[in-house]
Amino acid sequence: MKIDNEYHLDENQLVQAVVDSNDLPAPVQAHLATCRQCLAGTQSFEQELAGLGSMAERYAPKPQRPIRLPVHETKSRFGTFLNWRNAVGAVAAAAAVIIVFWGANIVRNLSDYGTEGSTAELIEAKRLMTEVNLLIDNALPPLYLEISGEHHPDYDMEFFEFIIPLIENETLTSDRWKRGNSLC
Repeated sequence: MKIDNEYHLDENQLVQAVVDSNDLPAPVQAHLATCRQCLAGTQSFEQELAGLGSMAERYAPKPQRPIRLPVHETKSRFGTFLNWRNAVGAVAAAAAVIIVFWGANIVRNLSDYGTEGSTAELIEAKRLMTEVNLLIDNALPPLYLEISGEHHPDYDMEFFEFIIPLIENETLTSDRWKRGNSLC
């Protein structure tokens, strides 16, 4: 488009003039105000849009029932807090806190009176710790110690090769299914 009326608005500028002419640059708005051909183009486009709108109203199906948008009542801030679900949740949380503190108090009081049983518990704990320490030193049960032939074994590589043979020394296939005589 050239401002001196040699060129007119293109199609995009005409659409923009119909939609919102305030978004057009100032020289384009001035040209639109003075040029009869561009003004007629915008008016014909507006008429086409109006005709399209009337056709849409005429051919669009009518709704079967009236459309009503739901109206939500505005609630106050205290109205949502006083909801029964919130009240039940608050009561449950308060009950849980009371039960925890009350239970902790009962456990504390019971531990003060139960000092007679604590010596037996200490003896039992010491016996268990001794058993754990023995398992740390030698974790094999006594039955396996008898099988190995040593009650205090110092395991070496020969013992481990006896328990878990190396694959390198053995063949991976069996001669069981071969025909003929097999050598031992």
